[in-house]
Amino acid sequence: MRLYYLGPKGTFSYLASQKLILENDIEYLAKSNLHEVIKAVSSDDNSIGIVPIENSIEGTINIVADALAEQKIYAHGEIHLDIDFALYGYPSDSLHDIKKVYSIAPAISQTTNYIHQHQFLYDYTDSTIQSLDKIAKGIGAIAPLGSGETYGYQPIDLHIQDYPHNVTRFLIVKNHTHFEDDTNTTMFLITPQYDKPGLLASVLNTFALFNINLSWIESRPLKTQLGMYRFFVQADTPVTNDVNKVITILKTLDFTVNLIGSFNKRF
Repeated sequence: MRLYYLGPKGTFSYLASQKLILENDIEYLAKSNLHEVIKAVSSDDNSIGIVPIENSIEGTINIVADALAEQKIYAHGEIHLDIDFALYGYPSDSLHDIKKVYSIAPAISQTTNYIHQHQFLYDYTDSTIQSLDKIAKGIGAIAPLGSGETYGYQPIDLHIQDYPHNVTRFLIVKNHTHFEDDTNTTMFLITPQYDKPGLLASVLNTFALFNINLSWIESRPLKTQLGMYRFFVQADTPVTNDVNKVITILKTLDFTVNLIGSFNKRF
């Protein structure tokens, strides 16, 4: 089986993939961006992908949410990974020598207070590990703690994320809907057929009517016209009779409901 992840080796996606316990022999294949990971999984029946869906600081990763709606990928599991950043630099540089840093956009966002505190200029790369290639005199890289050492760098500063309890939730995605039988959470894409008052309230109230907890709620533009949105919800329940009743009610309220994931959630 092939496992696609945002590479190269040492990224948070790679570290998340190492937490998987798989029976089959796995061929790890790094991709340069999330679009390529999603494209590879959607066209490869004998594969899985590891993609970030949500960060406790930054919220939903929109690229992945949109892919669940628009591409042939479905959620079959999740992995939680503690996020710990370090600043890596030129061997002779100290913290005071650094004038500019590079990293992937979410890493810049999650260390923004640190960056402004030290008055660093900053720019973006396609992955945290790719930022290590930018290291030069006076130029640093923000990367996962422990990853820079793999490439011969030592950290200049440790634990530089803005919040100590920083966790990213990754999804295990495949290109089919053959979900396991014994699951405890279900993900839906709920799309209104037309705009009307109380769309989101209708969705939330219908789940609440059957006492079904929603642990993830996200709205994303339909990209058809301004003001039209679709809703992602994750319900802490398998597909039960009550869930089927929810789906039936939502359909009568002119929503299209698609199952986009089912797996065992970490509580």
